[in-house]
Amino acid sequence: MPRYGIYGSHTPDTCPIYHERFAKLFVDIAELDPEELAEEYGIHQIEAQYHSALEHTFLWIVEAEDPHLIEEFGVNTGLASFNTLEIVPVHTFGETVDRLRVRHKMHE
Repeated sequence: MPRYGIYGSHTPDTCPIYHERFAKLFVDIAELDPEELAEEYGIHQIEAQYHSALEHTFLWIVEAEDPHLIEEFGVNTGLASFNTLEIVPVHTFGETVDRLRVRHKMHE
C-alpha cells in the first residue's frame, strides 16, 4: 500500500490552541472510525501524527490508495480550511536504501 506524508501548516492566528472551532476539527478527526476512513477516503492506516505547536506545523504518515482521496479527506473534514496541506509520497529509510542497492547494483 502506498505511503504518503501529509505536511500541514497554519498561521498563529488560526492555531487550534487559540481557536476552539479549529481545535474541534482536530478532535473530530481523531474520533473518526478507521473503517470509515478506509471506505470513504482509502486511508487504511495512520502510521504517525507529529505536531510542532510553536512552529504551527504537522506531519502525518498514512497508508492510502490515492492521494486525491487524501485531498478529499482534507477538504471534507475541514483540515484544509485553516491549513496549507502538501501530500507527498514517502518511503522509510530502509526502503530507500534497498532501492539504492538495486538501482546501483550494490550488494549487502
